[in-house]
Amino acid sequence: MPADAHDAFERRLPAALDDTAQALPPLPPGLLERAARSGRRRRMWRAAQVGGGAVLTVAALGGVLAGTGVLGGTGTPAAVPGRTAPAPTSLAPYVSGDDVAATLRSLMPKSGTVSRVSGEQRPGSLSAELVHTGARGTSSQLDLTISRQPQADGCLPVEARPYDTCTKKRYPDGSVLYSTKSFTYPNNPDGQRRWYVEYVTADGVQLFLEEFGGGGEKEPASGVDPVLSLDRLGAVVRSPAWRTALASLAAPADTEPAPARSGVPATGRMGSVLTALLPKGRISDVNSSPGLVQVVYDDGHGKNMVEVDVQADRNEALAEEMSCGKDQPICHSEVLADGTRVKTTRSPSEKGGDAVVWQVDTLRRDGLRVLVREVNSYAEAGPVTRPMPALSLERLRTMALDRRWRG
Repeated sequence: MPADAHDAFERRLPAALDDTAQALPPLPPGLLERAARSGRRRRMWRAAQVGGGAVLTVAALGGVLAGTGVLGGTGTPAAVPGRTAPAPTSLAPYVSGDDVAATLRSLMPKSGTVSRVSGEQRPGSLSAELVHTGARGTSSQLDLTISRQPQADGCLPVEARPYDTCTKKRYPDGSVLYSTKSFTYPNNPDGQRRWYVEYVTADGVQLFLEEFGGGGEKEPASGVDPVLSLDRLGAVVRSPAWRTALASLAAPADTEPAPARSGVPATGRMGSVLTALLPKGRISDVNSSPGLVQVVYDDGHGKNMVEVDVQADRNEALAEEMSCGKDQPICHSEVLADGTRVKTTRSPSEKGGDAVVWQVDTLRRDGLRVLVREVNSYAEAGPVTRPMPALSLERLRTMALDRRWRG
């Protein structure tokens, strides 16, 4: 910018800002107090996001200056002759953490009492928590999170949470409700009980509400039923009282799809290849995604979990992992004629209990890794269902080396 133009800009800027400020309407009553409370809650987040805030400030200042004509001449023109200025875009409503907490509190049964209420607002999510004590004196902690998710977790596979009881209900408007009775510790069916619901609207907003029996999370040593039933939790997340909160999480205008994993089989192919490689028997609880598949296989002598993990470009990451270590007493490693490295192990389950894990890990010269593992239970954290895994290590080796695992 030339020096004379720069000087003129500096002379006109204060006057333009002053004129704009004078034209603004008076502040609503209580706005400053609410802003101060909200600011204290979000100060730490704002400090971490100062770079992004500076960009937004500059953009907003540019809009003000354009409207006053200060950016005429050598600056960006406020308007182009013969062209209509675009209409201002509508803003999503602002919902604070206090608003979310107040709404959650209002949806609790009137027969009980509520304590330890708090809420939080963050970019892209809202949350609240409270403790509800029923008429009989038992308490439950409730935690709510509202966010926009690319996809719902839904009913988690039995291989991951062996003691869950989950149901799914789809509504005419396209929304889905998942209701689950579970435990705080997924590997223990005798600990604190945790019930949760996950409601996903048709446009992708998720309301996740979980309830811990006996009070706060991990507080009691043994389980009691949470105060509110699953039906009541479902009614809370589906309440019309959340409309403003849902509207505040408007979908981004431009959302790019997540990049696909390259070099690994797609979801459908993972399941079909594993099914084709298993001996005759009953297959259930299929859980698959790109590069990963888990099933429960029963040869007639007990359930057995089988899992296959396929990864690309793993040469560098696994350079030191394909040999047997001192902490692996039952282990065998070899290098095949084509350069493929194979590692076979037997070990106790890392998740406790009496289950054992047999696995064959293979790494091709081009970096393709295929790991096949099995457990003598329907889940690694579940109870033992047979003395030994169903498939021999030689069978696992043949499955891992099969050419069909390439993406």
